Amino acid sequence: MKPGDLVVVVRSTDENLPDNILGHTGVIVEPVTLEDGHPINSWCDWWVLIDGEMQPWAEENLEVIDETG
Repeated sequence: MKPGDLVVVVRSTDENLPDNILGHTGVIVEPVTLEDGHPINSWCDWWVLIDGEMQPWAEENLEVIDETG
């Protein structure tokens, strides 16, 4: 995964995400860093723009959409 990738939110095997976010698509903007400050972001890997809002997400809950296939 890298900034600019189009992704879809998926459920990982060990998490129970709300059904209303599953299947939403977004664009990876940048990696989450320690400087982002909020402790909840420590488990997140990427800032993703979803529905016009920047959201922190773990890589395991994102799947790159392959537009070439």
